[in-house]
Amino acid sequence: MNLEKREVLALYNATIDNCFELFKASMHMATSYEGKKYVSLGIAELALEELGKSYSLLAAYSIAHKISNWKLFWKEWRSHDLKASRGFLYEFFCTIRIELNNLTDPLLTEIIPRGKFSVEKELAFYVDIDKSSRKIHIPGEHISDEEAISRVFSLFGLINPALKIKDWLNSEEPDQFKNAISDYAYTVLVENVYQQDVPEILDKLKNLDNDYNHALEEIWNLFNPSEPNMEL
Repeated sequence: MNLEKREVLALYNATIDNCFELFKASMHMATSYEGKKYVSLGIAELALEELGKSYSLLAAYSIAHKISNWKLFWKEWRSHDLKASRGFLYEFFCTIRIELNNLTDPLLTEIIPRGKFSVEKELAFYVDIDKSSRKIHIPGEHISDEEAISRVFSLFGLINPALKIKDWLNSEEPDQFKNAISDYAYTVLVENVYQQDVPEILDKLKNLDNDYNHALEEIWNLFNPSEPNMEL
């Protein structure tokens, strides 16, 4: 199935909206529910997957008309771990992170303490048994409230730029402005880059179109608000 540009935008809006609803549900359970919080971790992982799907859509937005074979896109669309990992690419738009202090759970020292996002998600919902050790996993006993709350709050810094980008893509800004945001997302997706490379990436993307370059400046202002108006 090939997607048209308008469909990519519609899907982007829908994934961001769904991500935000899942985030709010996980936040409510983590902060207001009187029982154990472990389910909020699983819901947060679902929100992260939706966020990763939105990033794939963002990267495809400006080149949708050029993609002749969408098989890879749909293959990646079904990969739970890949979707969750792509959610963290929004850190290339904004470096804000929320970290909780005075947490004692040793699992909180790793981003993916159990090896895969999909494993974390399943263990938040299901009882299971390890066939090797015969140890029974019980979510309510083996996922601490601290771990669940930490995972939920970690979404704050990722959802913030995603919501801003949604506003940009649905604004009255010209097409070239919106294409620049997508081109930047695509570059981050396909190239082996680090956050310190962001100024160089933006500089390389610069062209003769004022609207396009204005979007690059807006990305920089979001990424590094302490140094606005970077000369691109």
